[in-house]
Amino acid sequence: MHLGNLRTALLNFLLARKSKSNFLLRIEDTDLERSEMKFADAIFQDLEWMELDWQEGPKIGGKESSYFQSERSDIYNSFYDNLLAKDLIYPCFMSEEELKIIRRNQIAAGQPPRYSGMWANASKEDVEAEFEKGSKPVYRFRIPKDGTISFTDLVKGEQVFSGVDLDDFIVKKKDGNPTFMFANAVDDSLMEVNVVLRGEDHLSNTPRQIALLESLNLPIPTFIHVALFTGDDGAPLSKRNGSLSVEELRKEGYFPKAIANYLCRVGHTIGDNELRDLDQLSLIFNVSNISSSPSRFDVDQLKFWQKKVIESEDSQSLTDWLRPSLEGSLPTDINLSKFVDLIKDNILFPREGRTYIDNLFNLPLTTNLSVKEKISDAGKEFFEVAKTAVEDNWGDWSKTMKAIGNDSGKKGKDLFMPIRAAVTGQLSGPELDQVTEILGLERILKRLEEASKL
Repeated sequence: MHLGNLRTALLNFLLARKSKSNFLLRIEDTDLERSEMKFADAIFQDLEWMELDWQEGPKIGGKESSYFQSERSDIYNSFYDNLLAKDLIYPCFMSEEELKIIRRNQIAAGQPPRYSGMWANASKEDVEAEFEKGSKPVYRFRIPKDGTISFTDLVKGEQVFSGVDLDDFIVKKKDGNPTFMFANAVDDSLMEVNVVLRGEDHLSNTPRQIALLESLNLPIPTFIHVALFTGDDGAPLSKRNGSLSVEELRKEGYFPKAIANYLCRVGHTIGDNELRDLDQLSLIFNVSNISSSPSRFDVDQLKFWQKKVIESEDSQSLTDWLRPSLEGSLPTDINLSKFVDLIKDNILFPREGRTYIDNLFNLPLTTNLSVKEKISDAGKEFFEVAKTAVEDNWGDWSKTMKAIGNDSGKKGKDLFMPIRAAVTGQLSGPELDQVTEILGLERILKRLEEASKL
């Protein structure tokens, strides 16, 4: 799952919880060549990590015998038989090459590319001849051409489509498996889905699915089509244009709460920056606040919510979050919880905690060129003065810095930055008095000695 998929799942979850109904999960795996159980397992893991618990679907059960479409072939076949008996679907033997040529000619003529209906009224003899040759058809649904199909979208309002503008769409592929258009619509109805919230890229599918459900006398759900979530290039958000997978976000160290608070505000207005859990987000979620304009992925906003979560977590929670990254690399005499308290205001991800450890304890001061330059500019005598001041005033860092300033004649950034560079191996971070308390006198003197030799 990527952020775009997750956002749709989150909005469905929040709407279901707000309306005290069920959030349904269905695995649409009719493309057998691209469907493996490991992909379904990954979806389960991603949703469970985000705490988007479904009340009906795989692993949970429900009214249906299966929530994997690959296991529902008998159901789909019974509906195919029904439609075929009513002459509402028909075999089409047009090849992909023929379709491409027709679409190319239509575009050249300024027409929308669509299926021409070549096999819609084919003779029985022509159809039988193709079968005798061993040709395998797709099956297309006959869209009613003599009227309109309308529905009310809860975000976009009244939608009206003319039948003549809709081509006969494929419901059954050559391999006998259903298309998304068919299985998705049938299953929504059979599973008593009353609200479908999905991306607006499915808007043109909706009238086709409505026509299909009407022909089968099946209930039609209410639809909500949300504007697209895009990358910097304006195209739908995907791995190609900057989206991260949920697995990548988890490995990076994002908190699920940060992701949920960010995604809930993508294309959905919430009038404050209050951090909320899923129950609280569901209470404030409102379909009328969903925007009809596309929203672009903003990694800085995602990091803003990550920071908010870190600020809200207690020390034990943050220690548990950082422990896998820090244990084994932190010197044994350094208390993990105290070290977490030291760095928590200056990090967003566990890897940054590891960077602090490397800079403080492992890497030479020559590793970072900016640090090395800042130390070199201060000069050897400055650090000799600093060593003496630290030894004479240990335990009172304010007094120590005042002594270094008086004895070296430096002040402001010229005083503080070289000391920070030498002590921490970086140019920003926690307050130095807190750092020195963690490191101890021996390590501070060792770092100042190293700095004096650059």
